[in-house]
Amino acid sequence: MEDMDILKDILQYRIINQVSYNENLVNVRNPEVRNTFTQLRDDEMRDIVRIQQKIERNKGYSGIIAKILPGKPKY
Repeated sequence: MEDMDILKDILQYRIINQVSYNENLVNVRNPEVRNTFTQLRDDEMRDIVRIQQKIERNKGYSGIIAKILPGKPKY
């Protein structure tokens, strides 16, 4: 499995977690539990942003081999 595939899988997992926390917040009345879900949701959102940024930075990066043996010659 490629690194990018792993990052995308982790991103999907984090998004599912964040959606779950949001859905639970709608039904929870206890302020302490709401606060905990809010913190967890916000933590997931920060991680989602970091993972998305990492994916964007790594787009088109094909590793050290591509630098050593480029596919197209430069003329």
